[in-house]
Amino acid sequence: MKQLQTRMFSLPHGMGVDTLFKKLSKSFVVEQSEHEISQRCYYDTFDWRLHRNSLVFFSRSNSLHLERFNGKQVAMASGRRRAKFFWWDIEAGELNYRLKSLIEMRALCPIIEIQTETSQFRIMNHDRKTVARLVVRNDQLKETDSGLPEQVFVYEIRGYENEFETVVEQCRRKGCLEVKKRKLLERLLKLSGLNPRDYGDKFKVDLEEQMSVGAAVSKICLSLVDDMRTNHPGVIADIDSEFLHDFRIAVRRTRSLLSLMKKILPTEQCIYFQSEFRWLGSVTGPLRDIDVYLLEKEDYLNLLPPSLKGGMSVFFTRLEARRAGELKGLQFHLGSERYDRLLNEWCRFLSDPDSELFRSPRDQNCRVYANSTIVKRFRSFVRAGNKISDESVDQELHQLRIKGKKFRYLLEFFKSFYHEEQMTTFLKFMKKLQDNLGTFNDLSVQQNLLGSELDGLRAKNLKTIRFAAALGGLIAVLADKNRTVRGEFEATYADFTRPEVQELLESMVSATV
Repeated sequence: MKQLQTRMFSLPHGMGVDTLFKKLSKSFVVEQSEHEISQRCYYDTFDWRLHRNSLVFFSRSNSLHLERFNGKQVAMASGRRRAKFFWWDIEAGELNYRLKSLIEMRALCPIIEIQTETSQFRIMNHDRKTVARLVVRNDQLKETDSGLPEQVFVYEIRGYENEFETVVEQCRRKGCLEVKKRKLLERLLKLSGLNPRDYGDKFKVDLEEQMSVGAAVSKICLSLVDDMRTNHPGVIADIDSEFLHDFRIAVRRTRSLLSLMKKILPTEQCIYFQSEFRWLGSVTGPLRDIDVYLLEKEDYLNLLPPSLKGGMSVFFTRLEARRAGELKGLQFHLGSERYDRLLNEWCRFLSDPDSELFRSPRDQNCRVYANSTIVKRFRSFVRAGNKISDESVDQELHQLRIKGKKFRYLLEFFKSFYHEEQMTTFLKFMKKLQDNLGTFNDLSVQQNLLGSELDGLRAKNLKTIRFAAALGGLIAVLADKNRTVRGEFEATYADFTRPEVQELLESMVSATV
């Protein structure tokens, strides 16, 4: 069966819908059937995850909607407007399921609110049979006088295709501009002056081929400061856990750069900033650790048999209480004079033309320096990895993980110097090994924390006994997974240190971009 057609038009500037109706009335009877005024609030994550997938989410009256840019509905659920939505705030169903994979741990926050006035009309022939439907829509930004030109939607009625085409043609003759796709949110964003952020978790700084070491360090680190300042308000407001995660990544990258390049950076300043950024990493760590456990709550519970799941509720209740205290502490530190002084002094060191950063030997070519440093760090990482055996303690694998993460950061800092495809391929090889080391470390840390929790239990009541049983069961499951991951290290490491992978790195650093 042929799909019914729809045409969408914007009225010309200065033209009212009455002018169009006057034209239509010469051929048809136009009669209003419904009139409605509604409010819509559009939401997206801080990093515009829905927008990047050509989707929009909005609340209207008592319902929540997920649509494509062209207006086609993807899913809906009952619910009212609120300050923010996580996927788990929405009733179980298609919308909840879709959002879980789209936004993950991020919160949907209001980005724009509109008032929509909609009038529906029946287009009838002289026998008063409905031959088409017409909807006039007027969208206004809330609390402003700004709005989009009135929009007219013409809907075909089955069996009256000729009449539908006549209505469409008369709209065109009156100067109505046909809209191929109803990108309402795009036009509203443009009207309000909002621009979807080009923000993601991939680090990218473009460095010029002839740039000096000092200039490159300045550009890289100022970009990282921008990441910290961008995420700082979201951390303070506790919008979602990803703000702190991204903030900490920027801090960790900064610390890695100071460590990787300490031999060429000014000694006194390097020692000072290493100490201060170490402090910043330490005060942001406890809250992030708790967030990780809370985000993995569902996965933890799925590891346990039904008989033990109830006992774990005590653990997560305690974590929630501890989180509130850690958040207050972090808000204090990130609002402190020490934090402000650190960023101000760091930016001055990175920007002042008279800074030690731009003096010899940091005036040498950065590409040449990066080439030699990458090769040295790779060889150092491989030497450390070659020492790992079945008898190695967990701490040795932990140190190898840190060394590998620093090496990956080094590659990311300077990747604009190198062939993009080669760099991407090498980083993929490295990611597989890092994932193995990272999973092993996470499982070890989780076992230690749960073990400490178990050791701290003193009461002998039934609730505590159930909690202890759940902790013991979870520790056993994690230990089993840990052994499996540890057993996979040798093959994963051997895959990374294959001759062709090493040749890829050597080819990359020796090539001319």
